[in-house]
Amino acid sequence: MTLTLFTGGFAAALLLGVYLPWAGWSLPGGLVLLGLWLVLRLAKRLTRPRRVILGAALALLWLTAFGAVFHAPAQAMENRTIRLQAVVTGWPEETSYGVSVPVRAGEEDGRKVKALFYGGEDLSGLRPGDTLSCVAYCTPADQVRGEESLYYASRGILLKLQGYGEITVTPLEGFSLRYAPIRLAGAIRGVIDRLYPQDQASFLYALLTGDRSHLDGTTQNQLNRVGLGHVAVISGLHVSYLLGLLSLVLKPRRKGSLAVLLLSLVLFCLMTGSAPGTVRASILGGVVLAGRYLGRDSHPMASLSLGLLVLLAVNPYAIANAGLQFSFLATAGIFLLGRSWGRRWMQKVPRRHRRWAAPLLNVTAVSLGAMVFTLPLSAWYFGRFSLLAPLSNLLTGWAVSLTFAGGMLSVLAGAIWLPLGRVLAAAVGLPLKVFLGYAAAASRIPLAALTTDGGYYALWAVFVYVILCLYLFVPVKEKRPVLPVCACVVTLCLSVLLTAQGVQRTGLTVTVLDVGQGQSVALLSQGATALVDCGGSADPGDTAATYLQSLGRSRLDLLVLTHFHEDHAGGVPELLARVEVGTIALPDVDPDSALRQEIETLAQEKGIELCYIRQTSQVTLGGAELTLIPPLEGSKETNEQCLVLLCARNGWEALFTGDLPTPEEQRLAARGLLPDGELLVAGHHGSQYATSQALLETFTPETAVISVGKNNSYGHPAQAVLDRLAAAGASVYRTDQMGTVTISIE
Repeated sequence: MTLTLFTGGFAAALLLGVYLPWAGWSLPGGLVLLGLWLVLRLAKRLTRPRRVILGAALALLWLTAFGAVFHAPAQAMENRTIRLQAVVTGWPEETSYGVSVPVRAGEEDGRKVKALFYGGEDLSGLRPGDTLSCVAYCTPADQVRGEESLYYASRGILLKLQGYGEITVTPLEGFSLRYAPIRLAGAIRGVIDRLYPQDQASFLYALLTGDRSHLDGTTQNQLNRVGLGHVAVISGLHVSYLLGLLSLVLKPRRKGSLAVLLLSLVLFCLMTGSAPGTVRASILGGVVLAGRYLGRDSHPMASLSLGLLVLLAVNPYAIANAGLQFSFLATAGIFLLGRSWGRRWMQKVPRRHRRWAAPLLNVTAVSLGAMVFTLPLSAWYFGRFSLLAPLSNLLTGWAVSLTFAGGMLSVLAGAIWLPLGRVLAAAVGLPLKVFLGYAAAASRIPLAALTTDGGYYALWAVFVYVILCLYLFVPVKEKRPVLPVCACVVTLCLSVLLTAQGVQRTGLTVTVLDVGQGQSVALLSQGATALVDCGGSADPGDTAATYLQSLGRSRLDLLVLTHFHEDHAGGVPELLARVEVGTIALPDVDPDSALRQEIETLAQEKGIELCYIRQTSQVTLGGAELTLIPPLEGSKETNEQCLVLLCARNGWEALFTGDLPTPEEQRLAARGLLPDGELLVAGHHGSQYATSQALLETFTPETAVISVGKNNSYGHPAQAVLDRLAAAGASVYRTDQMGTVTISIE
């Protein structure tokens, strides 16, 4: 209990110290708390609270010292061009412009810090332990997609480095124990490549080595949606599988076997990148092994607290790491709730049925226990939570365990004799296909996951937690879960009905989804659904599919693509994997576009009708009328060849112009096809070269929505556009400031 209380105070103080914008308070705050602890210690009062206070005091003092010792050298290099010397500490990962490489780097005679080095594709052959030197520009690693973030700091990365000119690379000579584990991970991936097809290999990279960089976004989103995302992140699950596999031949109560098991844990942790969740799970596993050797039961929460304390002592900013937060809270939920629930449920099962009931009840209890603490975190980070998580873990647990054990054995066999490895890989492929197939199929279920960005589902989640707290903490002689469970199920059904009716009550709903720097607009009218574009920087396919499925819809009647740029159509492949689509309307332009060809191929495979808009066409969508205007003749550039959409209902009109530039807007306005309108989705995300005065004078919108990403590199929306819209009297709404924007018409 002492360690748990101390660690609780330590972690809570670090959360405040890391997340509060003013860092100067940590030193005086730590000193004040230390003084308060000393007073309570001398007075021999409040024993438990003073342990929490001591943990908080030392956390704030350590945060101050850590910044002075480790952050100061990085801050001295920020926004400077330096002569760089760096040692590669991990494998290069592909980026849009080349590769990013984890390094320990600094000036020639200066202190080295963890950083990310960005260079061209010619550096993709770098290996851990290699050194490089060049001229580089240093920027602080405190932004992700233009927003301030603790993502890199939580991983210990303090700088981003952009190399220039000639880059001198010196390969590592001989054997290095320091980089051997990470090179072993690379060797394992090489064997996996020779044994498995690419779709299975990319998942096995994540499962066995912690490398998720090759796992495509569609698969990751499918796993997250059905509550299986943790399988692709090295955590306690993987450590328990590893120890279970090794325990078949090693006995923890023997000193030599214990040493091998502990060494294996360290190697596995280093090999998989030493992510905070992995380190936490490895420490917990090591404590359990040591307890078995000594013949003592380890206290679960004390062991968990020790793991967290070690991690935060190494890097206090790890408290902001989402993986650590999920890992710690899930494990705490299992220890505090899941295990006791499982035992309590088993007591109510007749003895003759317990053998077959135990796996079912234990997996369900563990899944629910983990969800209790991680559900709010999932809602905070992703705006959703999975309803299918307990069922998914129950149905696929056997497949994951067989895949992990079989994958390890097949890699070992393949490294020794390739034909034997391929035989084992063929067998492992069966449970792996079942697992991935389940994730793909279950992710298409409309209510597999619920969004929490306001609305009835968020209220339902709050209601469930109130019921849970009442069930856990209100003293009742005999607690019966039937009534609380029924109440949660009934209110969930009510939330679904109210959400669906909220859309059905209106004649037309236009929802401009927040997809970052891109565009995707959902149109719903009297049971019919359409989507205008599906692209952006923030998982547009997943965002659009999740929005539709949260309304209980698994079918999209019409998908309209204005043109074939990534920020307008890049999410279509994932959308098609998640939602049934009736027809795709698209302009017959840019035939050499790889994205167009991919969409056409997918549509043909799925039997989706492709409708090429070559002349102005009318389409009925429920109670609304859509007018599709093809690209104007003579247009050459892709942005000029946009399909234009006009949506009307009872004299109310909305206009979507894609990325149409000013000259094409002027030609469109001159054709006399545009009425006086009400809603304009601003062209080209608010670029100064769109939303022209000619268009505004012709269409005269009362409202304008700008679909744009936060702090994008293009400077969107341009001030000139905002000024033009203000002068036109249009109310302006922006997805970068307000998130998803919905307009409802009776």
